[in-house]
Formats: sequence, C-alpha cells, structure tokens
Amino acid sequence: MAPAKHKDEQLNSNPSAVVPASSSPTYCESSPSETAPSEMTYADAESNLPRVQLIGDVLCLFTLRVLIALQFKGVVVDATWLTPADLTNPKVVNTSPDGKYPVLKYGHHKIVHSTDVMLEYIEETFQDPTLIPSPIRSEVMNWVAFIRDEFTPIVGQLVYDGSPLVQQELRPNLESAFAKLDSGKLVHGKQGRFFFGNHFTLVDVYLIPALLLVDVAKFFRGIEIGAAHPHLLSYSLGLHSFPNYAPVRVDLELLKGAIAKVLDERAPSPLIVMTVLQHRSISWHLEKLLALADELLVNKLEIEVGEFGRRGAGKRMQLLWKMYGRLVDLMQEHAQIEERVIFPAIDCTEEGMSESALMDHARDLPVMNGIREDIKGVMALEQGGSDHLEGLQALAARLRVYQKNVVEHYHEEERDLLPQLNIADIGRDKQEELVIQCFGVMEESHGRLLPFLLQGLERHEVNQYLGLFQKSFEGGNSRLFMRMSSCLENADEEFNEVCKVAQERMGEVMAPAKDNA
Repeated sequence: MAPAKHKDEQLNSNPSAVVPASSSPTYCESSPSETAPSEMTYADAESNLPRVQLIGDVLCLFTLRVLIALQFKGVVVDATWLTPADLTNPKVVNTSPDGKYPVLKYGHHKIVHSTDVMLEYIEETFQDPTLIPSPIRSEVMNWVAFIRDEFTPIVGQLVYDGSPLVQQELRPNLESAFAKLDSGKLVHGKQGRFFFGNHFTLVDVYLIPALLLVDVAKFFRGIEIGAAHPHLLSYSLGLHSFPNYAPVRVDLELLKGAIAKVLDERAPSPLIVMTVLQHRSISWHLEKLLALADELLVNKLEIEVGEFGRRGAGKRMQLLWKMYGRLVDLMQEHAQIEERVIFPAIDCTEEGMSESALMDHARDLPVMNGIREDIKGVMALEQGGSDHLEGLQALAARLRVYQKNVVEHYHEEERDLLPQLNIADIGRDKQEELVIQCFGVMEESHGRLLPFLLQGLERHEVNQYLGLFQKSFEGGNSRLFMRMSSCLENADEEFNEVCKVAQERMGEVMAPAKDNA
C-alpha cells in the first residue's frame, strides 16, 4: 500500500493522454532474457503493467526526471502535455488549483508540483527494480543531493540570469562542479556508462536533465564540458542513447526555443549589459597589452644579439603602439557614454552618486596620455641600450599600475553604480533609447574599432552584445548597421574569427527587424 502521506483522489477512468503512452522493459546491462514475443503480445504485456497519469510541460526538465524514473520502472505513462492556453481551461485548473505542475496520479493518489516527492513515491510504490541499490544507498543519496542542491541551481542561474556579473561570478563554481562530477564518474562508473557503472540509479535520473540544460547553456552562454573533464564529457555525449532516457528524450531545439522566449522576457538591463561587456573587453585588452610589454622585457637579451633580434623587437613595439592607440580610443569613448548618458541616469536616483567615478575619469585621462608618450619615447631610443631597457621597465611598471586602477574602478562601478539603474524609474523602452544614444556617442568604437572591441569578449558575449543593437538596425538600412557591416568585412586578418561570429549574429539580429518591416 502506498504511504498515507500522499493525498487520495479518485482517478478519472478515461485516459487523458494526448500523446501515445510509452513504456519499455526495464533496462539492466546484464538483464536475463525476456519473454519471447510469440508467448505474449505487446498489448498483453502493457495491460499487465502499472499505469500512471502525468500532467505537465513536456519541456520541463524537472518533469523529465519523473519520466525517466517511470521508464526505468516499466510503468506506462498516460501523459497530458499542457500549453499556456490550457492553464485557463477549468478542467486543467481543477487538476491543480494552485497552478503548480507537474501532477502525478496513480490509483487514489495525487502528487502535485514536487518532483522530489514524486520520485520518492515512485521508488516506494514500484520497488522493483530499485533506483537506490542498498549496497550503495549512501553514495547515491549524497550524489543526488549534490546534483539537486548545488549543480542544477548553478546551471539554471547561468542559463536564466543574463547579467554578465552573475555569469562571471558563477563560472568558477560551475567548473568546480564539473570537476567533482568528473571525479565521481571516474570513481564510481569506471566499468560502465552510467554514473555508477552498470547500475542505472537515481543519480542518473537527476543528472541527465541537468546535463541537457548544460547542452542548451552552450548555445546561450557558451558553457560546455571541456576536455579537462573527460569522464563527465563521455557521459554527457552518451546519455542520449541510454535505454531509460532515449524513449522519453527531449527535443533540444524545442527546448532552446522555449528558453529563448523566457530569456527575452527576463533580459537584464541593456545599459548594464552594454557597460559591463565593454568593461570586460577593455580589461582583456589591458591584460594583453601588459603581457606584450612584459614579453619585450623578457626578450631584452634577444634584442641585443644583432639585426634580426632588433627587427623582431621593433615589430613588437609597433604592435604595442597600435594596440594601445586602439585601446585609448575605445576607453575614451566608453568614458564619454558613462559621463553623458549612464551617470546622469544614475544621478536621477540620488544626486552626486557618480561623483567618485567622475573623479577617477579625471585622474586617468592624463595617465593615459602619459603612457602614450612613454611608448613613443621608448620607440625613439636605440634598441638594446641601457636607456631603452630602463624605458621598457618604466613603461611596464606604469602600465601595471594603470591596469590595477582601471580594474578597481570598473569593479566599483559594477558594484555601487550600475545596480542603481535597476532602482531608477527607467522603463525598458527608455533604457533601450539610452542604449541607442550610447551607440551614437561611441560611433568610432562601433565602426572602425568594432572588431577590436569584440575581440575581448567570449563568443556568447559577442552574441549578447550585438543583440543590444536590434532596434538600431532598422532591417539593415540604418547607417550604424551599414558601417558595422563594412568594418567587419574589411577588418584585419587578426580579427577573422571574431568577425565571422559577429556577422552571423548580426544576420540573426536583423532578421526580426526585416520580418516586422
């Protein structure tokens, strides 16, 4: 008898399935031979199996846990998959008056919303075969707790929270979780394809949907399981053929579409996204610039060993000059959008909020110009001489101090100022207008310097950044779009990879504008 803690309710005798009921024999890597088809028809076999009703969203990954568990148990599922319109249907509302799904019905019992409780009920009610083998019960439950309480929430927040600050904060946590799961698969599942080797357990029931979300996260956020985690990667690549998942597998393209719609509704402040991603790019280029300056110092002996060494060092100095010139132009335009557009919007919440940031801008401008003069001075000195070496050392030291100040300044803006945009009474339409104003101020950065700006971003960040331009493209007829397109087509060879990504994304962003024209 099922535990009394599950609510009793009469089950409608008429099947509510709108998709075919599915079932398959319980899978075990070393299972004995099954009854020959000639001895029992499929219909006869199915009629002898237990049946449950499941009502919910076919793309819900929590519901998928329940489906996988029922598939493993050999339980026939009469599934009713709901659309948003169904939620206004009185019959559906009566099934779950509080609007929470999924709903599982079996006999006189009904369980609503909590898939954890449903899985507990399924394991208790349909005990054979078990998802929690007694010899490894403790290990199974520990891993279930980790996947449910730590891993899945990290992946979920990375997918659904588009804030670049959240993305940056959670990436290390995700890598740590990947490493832990990879190690666990190595220890427990070395001899088979499931997490516990040849034993399909409750761990797999929880892990499969979480890894499907990772697959989707790669599309939206650039998240993926890398080669550093080979055992987890192999598991993820192979799960689509698992006998207890394959019959109930989710259409990943439909899942991407559903998540894309949610992300559009939850999109973070476009002003914050734009500002933080520009911070990210500038910081990346500063790091690269400092690395080049340090390289010139490390190779000082090479500079002293003849004409070939001097020519190589001279080319690197020219590259340093070119990189710094681009970076200064980008940083100056970035400072202008903050001073002309973003800081005034923030100061509407409380006068003087941006005063400290403006002081930092005033401090840094002469330093930027001074470093430019330092580079010119070093280039004018005879390579290999003591004065040249001292000049390089002074330049590298000054760049290092400047980089530290810029990173601290950006951190303070992101921590103290940018969140005020969420507090200010600025609607989304108004914010999008302000973003367009910013693009107007940064015309040079989104024309001549666009490949350089995008080069400092990850692929998914490039996609996110260019998505901010959608209302500015006017179906591909705007001056901004044409200038950006021309810049990407004629960019230097060093930007080929990022330009290809950007051109693909601009085509995607422009398509809705054409459709609405």
